[in-house]
Amino acid sequence: MLPYLVAIIIITSLLYLLTPIAHNIGLIDQPDSRKQHSQSTPLTGGISIAFAFGMAVLFLPIGLESYRLLFFSIITIVLIGALDDHRDISPKIKFLFQFAVATVLVLVDDKVVLFIGDILFSGRSQGLGILATPFTIIAIVGVINAFNMIDGHDGLTGGVTLITFGAYILLLHLQPGMAHTLPLLYLLATVIAVFLVFNLEFLVGRYRKVFLGDAGSMFLGLVCVYFLINLTKPGIEIINVTSAAWIIGLPLLDMMSVFILRITKGRSPFNADRLHIHHLLLDLGFGKYTVLVMLLSLHLIFTLIGLLGTLYHWPDGILFWGMFVILALYIGFNIKTQTQS
Repeated sequence: MLPYLVAIIIITSLLYLLTPIAHNIGLIDQPDSRKQHSQSTPLTGGISIAFAFGMAVLFLPIGLESYRLLFFSIITIVLIGALDDHRDISPKIKFLFQFAVATVLVLVDDKVVLFIGDILFSGRSQGLGILATPFTIIAIVGVINAFNMIDGHDGLTGGVTLITFGAYILLLHLQPGMAHTLPLLYLLATVIAVFLVFNLEFLVGRYRKVFLGDAGSMFLGLVCVYFLINLTKPGIEIINVTSAAWIIGLPLLDMMSVFILRITKGRSPFNADRLHIHHLLLDLGFGKYTVLVMLLSLHLIFTLIGLLGTLYHWPDGILFWGMFVILALYIGFNIKTQTQS
């Protein structure tokens, strides 16, 4: 109980105390044509989450040696994210650090995806061989950016992360092995839940509201993909590897659809616009909190598919190719909606 109480006290204090400091040093998000908020909002959520987690984790009665490189990666990602929040550094620099962190996790910490399941219905799991290392590095960077890209709607990234962590926790309780991971997930869920209170305007008011910032969204993407790779390891496999993408479904769906739509429009896949799924729903006339509930419900459905696929051993091929069917249907719906508007 003590670690969670420490985490709550630290993050609550930081979210209060850092607000005036953020305004003084310019660590704020200014409203523009793509954004929903109407006033400058502190980008202190991610820093507060990371710091509270890092301090409170020292109170957990578990060995932390195996997580040293995770903590190194968290510090690196949060620092580069905070710099970007403050000064808008070059995307190339951000990618460089993301790839560096992913490379350390893969080559030094051995967080490698070796198999992708029986996606060809051949009766055996498809191994990646020499492609395992580059595939995993790209996957880690991809998930970090997927969480970063979907962070454009109040409560969405934090809510998605809580649902995903809920799936991890449930499967760890239902299946033996890696119980030492549970306290870390519970601690992360605690600080994210406190942040969400300060991220939702109707709970704290507009003047106490804070955003995650790139520091926070990249941090959440990093820890989600880190534990996902850990839990899909052959021999342990708390999560079926072809269920993995479903469990972090909404950010991946949004990122892939946005990239494809931008490329088909002849634009850079990294240029900001209003093609994200929350923008689509807002433009269709749904209210801000209605959109939040809709998207969290959709992510919950994706996560449940991943859970059931793992628990009931659904065919890998159906889980794998089913993701592409959903992606194609959503892109088609998006294009049709834009054509009619």
